[in-house]
Amino acid sequence: MTQKWTVQRILVPLDASEHSLTALNAAVELAASLNAELEGLFVEDINLVQLAEFPFAQEVSLFSPMSRQLEKGSMERQLRIQAQRLRQTLARLAERAHVAWTFRVVRGGVPAQVLAATESADLTILGKAGSSIPGRTRAGSTVRTIISRGRGMTLIVQHGVRFKAPVQTVFTGSPLSGKALEISTAVAASWKMPLLVLIPAATPEERNDLQNRAAEILGQLGGAATFQVLPRLSCEQLVRVIGAHGTGPLFLPCEASSLSGG
Repeated sequence: MTQKWTVQRILVPLDASEHSLTALNAAVELAASLNAELEGLFVEDINLVQLAEFPFAQEVSLFSPMSRQLEKGSMERQLRIQAQRLRQTLARLAERAHVAWTFRVVRGGVPAQVLAATESADLTILGKAGSSIPGRTRAGSTVRTIISRGRGMTLIVQHGVRFKAPVQTVFTGSPLSGKALEISTAVAASWKMPLLVLIPAATPEERNDLQNRAAEILGQLGGAATFQVLPRLSCEQLVRVIGAHGTGPLFLPCEASSLSGG
C-alpha cells in the first residue's frame, strides 16, 4: 500500500498582483478542503528598498506624468501598508472559510525568501506571475526559481480562473511526485473532477514504465486518471500546460534533478 501523505501547512507568498490574490483564494479553498493551516508570506523586496537609497531614483505615478524623488522612508512605509492590507485580506478570507492561518513579513530577495519558506511547507501555492511587470504572460521570477530549485510540492494558478476540471499533476516516478499524485487524486475525488497525469518521458519505454507505476499508485488509492506524455520537463513547458486542458490546478513536484529552467 502506498504511503499516506497529508497536507498540514500550505504556504502562499503574497504581493499586490492579481495573480497573487488568485493564489490566495485558491489556497483558502484548498486549505478548507484538506483541513490544512494557511501561512501567508509577504517579502519586503530588498531591491526596492536599496533602489530608494540612490539619489537619482525617481517614482512615476500611473495617473500623472509627473515624477518625484524616491525616498527610502516612503518606500518602507508603502511596503508596511501593503503588508497590512494583505494580512487583512488573508484574515477575512481564511476566517470566512474557517481556516487556521498565520501571516509573517520578511525582508530580502523575493525568490530567495520564498524558496527558503517552502522548506517548512507541505504545499506552496503561487500565482503564475508577480507584480514586477504588469500584463506579463511568462512565469514570474519567483515561480521560475521554485520550479527549478525547489524541493517541495507546488501548485501554480493563473489569474482570472477558479479551480476547474481537470486536476493536473506531474509524475516523474520520484517519492515527491508520488505525494503529488496522491494529493491531486484526493482533490479530484473531493471536487468530483477528472485527473490528468503528465508523464515526462523521452522514450516509449520510459513512458510505459512511468505510466504503469502511476497506474499502480492510482489503483491503491482507488482513483483513475488519463495520461499525457511530455517530451521534456521544463519551466516554460509547464507554464504552457497551465490552461491547455482547461483551467484546472497543476500540482508540481519541484525537483532540481528533473526540472530544467529553460
